[in-house]
Amino acid sequence: MNNNKMIYNSGYFRDTGIGYQKTDTSKRAAQSSPNHKLTIRDRVFELLQKAGVALTTEEIADFLNCPYASVQPRLSELQNSGKVIDSGYRGKTKWGKSCIKWKVKD
Repeated sequence: MNNNKMIYNSGYFRDTGIGYQKTDTSKRAAQSSPNHKLTIRDRVFELLQKAGVALTTEEIADFLNCPYASVQPRLSELQNSGKVIDSGYRGKTKWGKSCIKWKVKD
């Protein structure tokens, strides 16, 4: 067993609002984001502001060239903070399932 492994509680840094999971590597990655570099959450929000149309999580991931698994939690964070909302429109996933199209809250 690796004795160097450290486990942390997940959380957010208050000064940046950047979240991290329950591992030391996740916490270090969250701390390493320089102030001038946009987080994925910032990039998602900026894209939705500029797009002028509602977008699915897959569309956002494609536009930003980011993994879906990195974009989806950012949309949840933005929704929880009241910055983005379900547009009421639906798109299709690559599997043909219905999915939410997100937009910036007016």
